[in-house]
Amino acid sequence: MSGLRRGLQVSRLVAAFRRERRAEVRFSRLMAGVYLGLGLLLLVCGGWLVGIAVGLLSPGTGTTDGAAVYGTVSLGVGLVLFGMGCGQVRRGTPALVVDDEGVHVLGKVVPWAHVSGFRTQQHRTGHSSHTVATIVVDEASARAWSQARREPERRGSRLYALGTVGPDGIALPFNLAVDPAPLCEALEAIRLEVRGRQTGAVDPAPDEVSSEQPPHA
Repeated sequence: MSGLRRGLQVSRLVAAFRRERRAEVRFSRLMAGVYLGLGLLLLVCGGWLVGIAVGLLSPGTGTTDGAAVYGTVSLGVGLVLFGMGCGQVRRGTPALVVDDEGVHVLGKVVPWAHVSGFRTQQHRTGHSSHTVATIVVDEASARAWSQARREPERRGSRLYALGTVGPDGIALPFNLAVDPAPLCEALEAIRLEVRGRQTGAVDPAPDEVSSEQPPHA
């Protein structure tokens, strides 16, 4: 079943690109729902513990020892998780868009001329490790994309599962609706198709990484 699902993810993404010259991948609604559910649960638990600590709720047969600390921690973690879920569900712009121009990651584009390929790898974010798809690009292109991500209109995006620049290229956001391995297969098939049509075109300079938002569908 996993092989069938992988094949379907690849074929659907490639078919969408061939049909519309554009394909998009949004964040996984399932994972966003997990964030929302866990966040809401921790918020409720944290509020209950804080209520016990300040005397608004009865501890029953238990005690109030440590309730304030545990409640505050639960509220903080719950707020972060709930915020991540809301950010991924409500995000209007797709996390990833591919078109004839290049690969648009969270609104910033890396031209096809700079993309050497795609691969999966383990990427660490804080204390968590995720298997992600990575765009293999040169260092100058990675820096240009990273600089574009720092522009004022993109501030406040820390609640999203971010794409990041690493030693091996640009790691795409985790929690996408398409799994990393089939995503790499589909993107590579699209890259070869686009570059095949663009044979003989002049490659743009690395500093031409665009800061424009991808068009809405």
